[in-house]
Amino acid sequence: MTITDMLPPDVEPGDALYIVDKDLNLVYTNEDWRRFALENKGRKILGEGWNPNVLDNMSGKQRQRWSHIYRLLLAGRLPHHQESFNCSSPVERRIYRLRITPKEDASGKVAWLVHHTLTVDERRDAVARVGKRLRELEDPDRVTHEYRSRVIRRRIRIPGFETARHFEPLDDIGGDVLWHREYAQGPTDLVHADAMGHGTASGLLATRIVVLLDEMAVQEEGPGRTVSALNRAMLEIADDDQVQFATGLFFRFDSRGQRLRCSNFGHHGPMFSRSGQIRVENGPAVGLSDELESWPETELDLAEHGTRFLVFSDGITEQFDIEGEMFGHDRLLRAFRKHLERPLADMVAGIVEDLSDFRGEALIKDDQTLLAVDFVGPGE
Repeated sequence: MTITDMLPPDVEPGDALYIVDKDLNLVYTNEDWRRFALENKGRKILGEGWNPNVLDNMSGKQRQRWSHIYRLLLAGRLPHHQESFNCSSPVERRIYRLRITPKEDASGKVAWLVHHTLTVDERRDAVARVGKRLRELEDPDRVTHEYRSRVIRRRIRIPGFETARHFEPLDDIGGDVLWHREYAQGPTDLVHADAMGHGTASGLLATRIVVLLDEMAVQEEGPGRTVSALNRAMLEIADDDQVQFATGLFFRFDSRGQRLRCSNFGHHGPMFSRSGQIRVENGPAVGLSDELESWPETELDLAEHGTRFLVFSDGITEQFDIEGEMFGHDRLLRAFRKHLERPLADMVAGIVEDLSDFRGEALIKDDQTLLAVDFVGPGE
């Protein structure tokens, strides 16, 4: 029997890193991978005493974790699994992205688990550079300083567009984020994010997100892949005993025209002057799991939807009045259209005034962020 006879029918030798059968026994390894292993860790990986059953080469929590993952894959309860791992040589730091795909036999049962390497993620080094400083952000006074200097004081400038905002944390610091980056002779990125929780904990997460975006966002990659990089970075620096996540929208503006790209990570869609609130294809919140190589992207044509639009946190739409009624998306849209003909900053002030009138004596219970954007003409 040749090696080809042992592989899934649609997988050629060389296409995969390694393949295991339904009993988790190794049936194929890529020759380049074997050569790298022998050159760098040699007998520890492929030498005497190495067992062809992948679980038998693990112990403790690592074995328990991978046993669970493989069990879900073999049962068909996971369409695939992917994560990053370190496979460095003595002279080169190498971070790979592993993807495990179940393959069925003729009877329709999972018979193989094919392990592919997708990409080398060089930005993990960027996470390492900022990780130590991020972990030092534990003192409440320091978190407050970082939040106010990095998050609240940023002036949002997008060539070709006018912006106006209302940005009110519930406490001294909050979990809402407005971040942007203008690339020289290129597009501008804008992120509105809402970190889970309130107070110092959410302010810490919001500050971490801004610091990571400063490192992760590059012109060469679009919103979807940048959100994926942010997600992996958040998982990398997460505290072991806490689950922290954020929802939001990542926009990329082209100052030369009225089209922009948007990646949605678990947030509600923007609200446009012509179309009202629109649905933007949704990916999961960031910071929860490492399942997507790239978040979905939607292209928005302002000529179709309207040249003025709003992004907002749920602290706006989920504000209650004294009777327990919620402001909601419909009221926000009515307020938006009511003040639409006013200058942008006046329009935002009018919406906030309507929200305050609705709230009356009721308490504000969440951070409130409202950003208005208007296309004013091609930028330089």
